[in-house]
Amino acid sequence: MGLLQILKDFANWSTVCGVPHIANAETKRWRFFWSAVFICMVSMFIYQLYIMISKFIQFPVGVNTEIFFEEQPFPVVTVCNSNPYKLSVISNDSKFKKILKLMDTYELAVSKSLTSADTYGLYERMALPYERDQRAREALALEAAQLSEATLKPALYTFDELITDCTFSGKKCSAADFTRFVDPTYGACYSFNENSALTYSTNRAGMKFGLKLLVTVSQETTAMVSDFLPTTSMAGARVAIHPRGALPSLDNSGINVGVGYQTAIAITSTRTRRAKRPYGRCVDKESDATNLYKDKTYTLETCFFGCRQRNTISKCGCANPRFYKGSSDLWCNPTKDKLDCLQSLRGDQISTTAKNICPLTECSCDPPCLETAYITTASIAKFPAGNYFVATDNTQGVAGSCDDQNANFSGFPHTCRDWYENNALLLQVFFETLKYELYTESPSYGISAVLNDLGGHAGLWLGLSVISVVEVCGLILLLLMYCVTCGKLKTRPDDDEFEADERIKDVEEVKKELDYADKCDKDAEDDEDDDDDDQHTPRKEAHQKQK
Repeated sequence: MGLLQILKDFANWSTVCGVPHIANAETKRWRFFWSAVFICMVSMFIYQLYIMISKFIQFPVGVNTEIFFEEQPFPVVTVCNSNPYKLSVISNDSKFKKILKLMDTYELAVSKSLTSADTYGLYERMALPYERDQRAREALALEAAQLSEATLKPALYTFDELITDCTFSGKKCSAADFTRFVDPTYGACYSFNENSALTYSTNRAGMKFGLKLLVTVSQETTAMVSDFLPTTSMAGARVAIHPRGALPSLDNSGINVGVGYQTAIAITSTRTRRAKRPYGRCVDKESDATNLYKDKTYTLETCFFGCRQRNTISKCGCANPRFYKGSSDLWCNPTKDKLDCLQSLRGDQISTTAKNICPLTECSCDPPCLETAYITTASIAKFPAGNYFVATDNTQGVAGSCDDQNANFSGFPHTCRDWYENNALLLQVFFETLKYELYTESPSYGISAVLNDLGGHAGLWLGLSVISVVEVCGLILLLLMYCVTCGKLKTRPDDDEFEADERIKDVEEVKKELDYADKCDKDAEDDEDDDDDDQHTPRKEAHQKQK
């Protein structure tokens, strides 16, 4: 059987729209017409197929927003003093002589009376006051990094010195509810609810059902002696609100809370579930080979910080203490050259040759697949009021209650109130609402949608169905078998096989019998007609004689 016959047979029994019309057209004009229609429809289908494939390989995603209202786990609240080290300790302990020298150099540079060597380049290379302040704080972080945490401990603020009073939903909390860590910029910081053994949560919104802290930053001691470093520009605390296990990004997302005010921070929660590849770029964690923040939940910031640290080590040959480092890396020494190098890495937004490093394009950081964020709204009020006298547990804090029994202020309540106004703040953190929004990324054009569109367009332009697809598959199979057998594929019996087939012989015998029966029936009918004619003839003759 030839290839042409296979195609003709397919065209005759195919359900593909237009193909039978082409095969069975009575004239060339009709065959040309149906061929043109078929080609146009195939072209339109191919065009739509191209659009579908192009859209699919872009892996588009949609964002589904769901709103929930339920009990909320309370976030971690990290509080740091804006002043990292106590000046009274720095000035009287020889272990801190280099930090004390930095403070003296800074004060002389600010007053423009520096006559000794400018070890840190505060006066020689920093023309603007802001640049001088920034360089001095950078030098302080480098000097502190040269000392161990045990050496720094006397100069750091203890929990009782920083947190005078703590309540959660009206119940007392203590140092056991806080986790301490040392930040290179802010010194000792304390994180509420960071310990995984704690289960603080809230099922009611509002200021009364959150965390309330009386924070004493003590820019002056109770003896009215200044205890802030000259480089500290703000009297207050730095506060960060973040999920448990996440890095408290104090510089990036922290909130400044000033003394003499009650600061109320209302929070709302949002959660995001991102799609993984190929529909998204999210990752659960960074590669262990480059991750410097293995003990923290992966975020974009931890990835950016690690990238910036690697860039610092590559350019300056040492690590910046503001970021984590590897075990084999060394902190930068507080010298002019190292400070200049760190300064150069910040770059200049205006200059085209010394731009800042761009983490978005140079760090290859992807967002986390699951992320919880807190939106904050802060409001402030004066604290303490003119006739309000602070009452605390006398066993806690550095100042005690403002009553006439307080020996720290010689029994003068107004002096005590003034001290709190200049050295303390009231911080409240609470949920504004128990409602939170969940954003979920999901494929907006997946396999199911592609198959639906494919079936729709195939039916619209070609009249195809699943049966048609099976027919085409059968044709392809026949063509493959034809090629494999080198054209010897038989799709019908030969003439000899027809003659030898008993079934065909039986059919022929039956046909002969039927033909013979038909012939007999016809002959019988003819005989009956002749008899009828013979009977009618004598009657006609008798009738004529009577006339």
